[in-house]
Amino acid sequence: MRLDPIYVVAPKPKPPSMPTRRAVLGMGIAFVTGGAIGGACGYAAGAAQAKAVDASASEELKPTGNAELDEVRRLAVKAPIEELMGKAMQFLMTVNQDFPTDRIAWRGVDRIAAYVVANEACPKRSDLAHWVLQTIDSAPPDLQGEHAEWRTKLRSIK
Repeated sequence: MRLDPIYVVAPKPKPPSMPTRRAVLGMGIAFVTGGAIGGACGYAAGAAQAKAVDASASEELKPTGNAELDEVRRLAVKAPIEELMGKAMQFLMTVNQDFPTDRIAWRGVDRIAAYVVANEACPKRSDLAHWVLQTIDSAPPDLQGEHAEWRTKLRSIK
């Protein structure tokens, strides 16, 4: 009688269900490196853009000799939107009555219109929309044409 060897194949070992320390460490290093590179690139791009905006704003905001016009221009171009919206009614009235042809002041009208259209939770939204519409309608004809895009959007606000 002859005995032949029989080979029994063992099942393949299961890979560990939890990641190894080396994998966790590698992913952590990749995450931190990506965050550092992304943060540095974002900061560099933002700083360059901020310098360009500050340079153009400072060129436009040269003193005119009229303190009220200087303040209106500052609010229109440089002030945070919260400050502009806090003085929106007064700003619109001043632009409408005192400086209807000042193109820099009209940037503030655009900012107010964009804010009112974009934010449904804006306090006194319908009143502001009505005031912006009145300001645009009482503007000189060339400025009315430049700001006509806001009319339909502002009229839809109730």
